[in-house]
Amino acid sequence: MPKNFLKDKVVWITGASTGIGLEMALFAAHFGARLYLFSSRKKLLGEAAEACFAAGAATALFETVDLSNWESAVSVAAKTLAISGAPDYLVLNAGISQRSLSAQTDLAVSQKILDLNFFGAVGVARTVLPAMIEHGGGHIGVTTSFVGVFGFPLRSSYAASKHALKGYFESVGLEYGSDNIHVTIAVPGRVRTSISAKALSGDGSPYGKNDPGLEKGIDPKRCAKRYWKALIRGRREIVISGFDSLIVFLYRYMYPVFKIIATRVNPV
Repeated sequence: MPKNFLKDKVVWITGASTGIGLEMALFAAHFGARLYLFSSRKKLLGEAAEACFAAGAATALFETVDLSNWESAVSVAAKTLAISGAPDYLVLNAGISQRSLSAQTDLAVSQKILDLNFFGAVGVARTVLPAMIEHGGGHIGVTTSFVGVFGFPLRSSYAASKHALKGYFESVGLEYGSDNIHVTIAVPGRVRTSISAKALSGDGSPYGKNDPGLEKGIDPKRCAKRYWKALIRGRREIVISGFDSLIVFLYRYMYPVFKIIATRVNPV
């Protein structure tokens, strides 16, 4: 990638306080981007912005927002748009996972997952898309998951939200490709983050544990680097994982084997 490919580019990242979002922000900071970071965790988000500025970001501003409330998402996006102008890169990364059987998951929990993972992202994108088109185009990165490719036990609502993201933003890319709007669907597998510990149980309480094998996932810095390469190159989709990418192949071409593996997951 060219040394200055992100210098002074306007980059928005949701879910930027930890994990993949934080590493995406730090990577862009090293190349002198103008960063606008969003998360619901004020203290961590402030620390992330400070780290990004120290790493070389031209600017590193942040807004605390509950993206599970689409009206708040729209309001903050409009406010930030007035300050930053249209983003060159919009990375929709905020989300929360699930660890519960479908029949044991409260409807309110399913709604919260859909509200944060899907409607919050749509609210932000819908607000800034006209400005991006008027600006001459831009790139949208959408963080989905392996369960945006297939369903999986204990992830029913989470999988629904990620499937919805893929369908919606692939449509956006087709609708506005002629306006120079590029959409990249990122499909991470296991990444060493706190996603499972922060996942919701069926009653809405935090799951509070790391999944077995999560420590074998790829480093979030490596994930962010591959994600950014895909964005810069205008890739339509990228699977970001280590050895576990095999499960995508099994799902697509050897479903009976995939089913055996998937149904061995122990219910919580």
